[in-house]
Amino acid sequence: MTIEKSFEWLFNRFKSTQIKPCKFDFECITFLAEWVNRQKQINKQQNVLFAKLYCYVFIQEINHYKDIPFAKKRMNDILKFPLDLHYEKFAQKLNDLEFNKYLYSKGINPESKHYIEYPDEIEKLKECTDFFKNVNKWTLEEVTKSLDATITESINNFNNLQ
Repeated sequence: MTIEKSFEWLFNRFKSTQIKPCKFDFECITFLAEWVNRQKQINKQQNVLFAKLYCYVFIQEINHYKDIPFAKKRMNDILKFPLDLHYEKFAQKLNDLEFNKYLYSKGINPESKHYIEYPDEIEKLKECTDFFKNVNKWTLEEVTKSLDATITESINNFNNLQ
């Protein structure tokens, strides 16, 4: 049920010949509908940054899935996840990126290899023990603190840009 469907239902019922609404009924419904529309505008104006990012990510999802309804469902699923889960995923992606960069620096392409099979690659990895001691370079605590600061700074910098 949405507000729009509720109002549409009431307006259609009031148009029915079996229900005799009075002038005040219409004034009340009209007042509520106008109030809801104003609140939607205010809400959108207060969330311009969210709207911009939503549009950007929605376009990415549409381009990826080539299916608007499915992309919309994915967007809703993403928004339902708790913020902490997004931070955890972000930290994991940062650590994956660091790990892949390290493998590249040792001459191993992680995108084309999912296992190490050649003796020279094994030797290269044996030299990497220092890295494996610090595999999770980005802790969730550090990522959360950094993201919170970056998000707050972005909100402060861009909030007034419409």
